[in-house]
Amino acid sequence: MKALKRIGSSFVRRTAATQIILRGLCCLGVVAALILIASSQAAMARIQAVYAHVTGWILNLLGENAAVLGNTVQTSQFGISVVTACTGIFLTGLFAVAVVALPARIRSTAAGLGIGILGIAAFNVIRLVSLYYIGVHLPGILDLAHVVIWQSLLILAAVAIWIAWAGAQRRTSGRHGGAS
Repeated sequence: MKALKRIGSSFVRRTAATQIILRGLCCLGVVAALILIASSQAAMARIQAVYAHVTGWILNLLGENAAVLGNTVQTSQFGISVVTACTGIFLTGLFAVAVVALPARIRSTAAGLGIGILGIAAFNVIRLVSLYYIGVHLPGILDLAHVVIWQSLLILAAVAIWIAWAGAQRRTSGRHGGAS
């Protein structure tokens, strides 16, 4: 019986160690994917263009008659260019690492990644649209709004999404006896 307990205990330790190693490797994978995407001009140009087109579409819904060319959204009043720093890719990558690092079921991790990435992207589009209007109506505070206020709000939004997801994982793991 003692031998069986030792084998079981050894299995649990190895399983926990294996899970930690796998989570670490997954985190490294997320970082590697982020580096590959961020270093690819074609990938970043596509991401920037998607943000520009979504921003232009919303501005057109709001009656702004915006034209989009590549990563630039232009109206007769003002224009914005979506560059790599405006895509939120690094914050999204950091969020993804935080989700993958937390012990949770694979389905919950995938849901957390999906909800978080979409949430950060949506918040970023709101940021871009608001920066357009700030540029039109309050150009004197555009730099402050762009660099300080919205960057801070975007980080807070990502942290809030992660805390909400992590809290849900904690409640779920308490009911089901831990992550698997």
